[in-house]
Amino acid sequence: MKKFLVTEEEKKHIMGLYEKVGDQLTPDMSKSPRAQDTKRFATFLNQYYKINLPSATTGNWKDQDYNDTFKKFLEEKGISVHICKTGDGYCKDGDDGEVTTKEIDKLKQAMNPTQTDEKINTTHDNSFDYKLSNGKYYFKAKPNTSYSKKYPNWTEAKGEGLNKIKERVKF
Repeated sequence: MKKFLVTEEEKKHIMGLYEKVGDQLTPDMSKSPRAQDTKRFATFLNQYYKINLPSATTGNWKDQDYNDTFKKFLEEKGISVHICKTGDGYCKDGDDGEVTTKEIDKLKQAMNPTQTDEKINTTHDNSFDYKLSNGKYYFKAKPNTSYSKKYPNWTEAKGEGLNKIKERVKF
């Protein structure tokens, strides 16, 4: 068996091929088209959720926060989530744990900020109007009700109220 020498630079390159979710990108990887797409997606997610994912500037698609947030967005929009696994036939080997989807058209549609998917229900009850806008649920008190001073404007539903709206209000 013959031995061969590997330079430190070659070693780093080889090791970079086996990085897992949560690891840093190599300099070559950070300049790739995939990194540029990640920057675009992360920037969108930052604006959508009013957060600050570092992937918006680094392009690191292996960042755990980016993957978790991307998964949350896909689930909220009803887009199928695919978690990469070696040998799955969809992702590259070594992309284990990364979040993606096979429904790219649905993803593009969900990320299009000019498209508004808005539905309002004013007949569910006598106290509130309800709105479903771009996957988020809102409520607003009807005028001249006991709630009209507290909720005069559209308010995003959260927690138990969000669950009740999803369960009971039809759009």
